[in-house]
Amino acid sequence: MSVFRAGFLLFLFCFFCGGNGVALQAAYAAGDSEVIEITSQRLESDHAVGKARFIGEVVAVQGDTTIYAEELIIFQDQEGQRIQRIEAYRAVRIEKGDRVATGQKAVFEEARDRVVLTGSPKVRQGADFVEGDEIVFFIDSERSIVRSKGSERVKAVFHPKEGDSE
Repeated sequence: MSVFRAGFLLFLFCFFCGGNGVALQAAYAAGDSEVIEITSQRLESDHAVGKARFIGEVVAVQGDTTIYAEELIIFQDQEGQRIQRIEAYRAVRIEKGDRVATGQKAVFEEARDRVVLTGSPKVRQGADFVEGDEIVFFIDSERSIVRSKGSERVKAVFHPKEGDSE
């Protein structure tokens, strides 16, 4: 989830067109020096309201974390220096190593240090998975909550690892 983390805190716009898409590279403070690259078919930016909207086959990459979505919206503070919220929509897929999270919407809230995944969210690591109506990841504490609504239930499948004793 590092692409949702401090990587967007210092948002240095370096827009350039390349191929069929738009790309953004951002560097960030907070001690981490990995570059973030976001590509999409279109970019709409409104500096007056602190909003950048990437549309169409969005791919955001930082280190070993990649986010895919059809739309990614970044909301900045009034000074344009810090990211307050990031929203990803439609066919959201977050990959980090062998962990994959999917859903229809992902919202990162910097102030709460969490990512909320909704729209049939599922997190898979190898053959293991968990799914519900909402999955909340608390980034710093590496904990999560999976919720179900109505009569639906949370589902989790865990396979024993080789060498596990019974």
